[in-house]
Amino acid sequence: MKNNILNLGLTNCIKLVAVVLIAISQYAWAGDFNLPDLGTPSDSIMSPTKEKEIRDSIINQIYEYDLVMSDPIIADYIEQLGYRLAANSSNPKAPFDFFIVNNNVINASAYPGGLIVIFSGLFLKTESESELAGVVAHEIAHATGRHISRAYANIKKTMIPTILGMVGAALAAQYSDSRDAPIAIAAATSALQQQSMINFTRSNEYEADRVGISTLKKAGFNPMGMAGFFGTLLSEQPIDKKYHAPEYSRTHPLTINRVSEAKNRAQEASVSEYTESELYPFVKERIRVLTKHIEIDSINYYRKLFNDKDKADISNAELYGHALALHHANKNSEALAVLKPIETTNQTALIIAILEANIITALDWDKGSKMFASFYKMYPENPIVIEPYIQILVKNKNFKNTKKARLLARALVQLYPQNANYYQLLAVTNQNASKSIEANEALAMKQHIIHNNYRAVRILKNILKDDLDYYQRARIESKVTEFESLITAKERTREIMEEKTGRRRY
Repeated sequence: MKNNILNLGLTNCIKLVAVVLIAISQYAWAGDFNLPDLGTPSDSIMSPTKEKEIRDSIINQIYEYDLVMSDPIIADYIEQLGYRLAANSSNPKAPFDFFIVNNNVINASAYPGGLIVIFSGLFLKTESESELAGVVAHEIAHATGRHISRAYANIKKTMIPTILGMVGAALAAQYSDSRDAPIAIAAATSALQQQSMINFTRSNEYEADRVGISTLKKAGFNPMGMAGFFGTLLSEQPIDKKYHAPEYSRTHPLTINRVSEAKNRAQEASVSEYTESELYPFVKERIRVLTKHIEIDSINYYRKLFNDKDKADISNAELYGHALALHHANKNSEALAVLKPIETTNQTALIIAILEANIITALDWDKGSKMFASFYKMYPENPIVIEPYIQILVKNKNFKNTKKARLLARALVQLYPQNANYYQLLAVTNQNASKSIEANEALAMKQHIIHNNYRAVRILKNILKDDLDYYQRARIESKVTEFESLITAKERTREIMEEKTGRRRY
């Protein structure tokens, strides 16, 4: 049976085109991106079923092209922030999913079905957790206000919208020193030729500001966070229209009146005390390092930063980022020296300890693995501990480590059964243990989680060709029956076409 694990990589150009095609919330698309029929233009609002179909399709694409920042510390942080805000929104029972996308564009997107996507570039642009929370609260308000559903409901199904041309141009500039630049520029040109945008109305934006500020206050953040960040973006809008404003300003138009009204509302809702996580600056520096294409760029960033600052002004989070950059460049002794002086708090101690353990593991595997084992005893259900523990076990293959890694990965998917990345990790650990049936079964589960049931069924049917025992066959046949019932007509058509043309992406 063909091993699917070895065919998981995607080139930068494919990822780039995928970002250009799917990243911005004010657009929908059809055809190769397999979104469902949105109904007729006369529909005033989409049904929850159609919302879910679009949400599932977009989640499939952002996983398909490896756009999600799946680092457990980053993913856990944005989920906790998002859920804290959603619980204090105008519809606290509404389902939401929160992702950070690895791209330097300054934007955030809300999609039908409660899908919120934050670009890494926007995260890095914020100066406080309340500013970041302000953006997320604004997007949540668009979702709970059904602004997105109303906008999408009016798209003709024959339209093939694309993102704003300047986003493509920004991406082309981002990769202009690579061989992928021509593809990026082509994508930008295509985007410039399309005018099928979905814009939120002015009243939508004002309503999202008002509701979002209320959510910020209820969630215990500084209500001025949203207005402050919008004011920063407004101040950076060029007077000369031939220069490009930050993408968020283009998809969520900012005016002096709108920002002023947001500030007035925030002042009315002002609080004497608010709570921000001490993790925010550390996660921000982690994103800064993990989104650099060249490792030395991160190191040079921190060296220049420290040269321009007095030693007393260097933050613990910046030291953390520098140590992480050095670790990723395999300068582990230097990384350990940078990390040692960092002062920890109850909130930051674990992520700092995990970085230290990773660094020590690179220098002395036995010592580092013992640190991870002790962390696991203290935090047996924490993914930011379990995932890196599995990763170090996978890198040092022997019978004992392979067995332990497999057990941990199985525990991880049991704890978090809706996390696609953990099924990928389970597939790797099963393959290392020469459990090819279980490995491919895990890959099928990953495809199911990201709403690609056609592929999941293909993988499972391939497994059925093998010599299985009674229980394995019964389990897999049951999944085939379940997943086949979930395959959409458009998904089936797309996959058949890809098989015929040899364009299958897995």
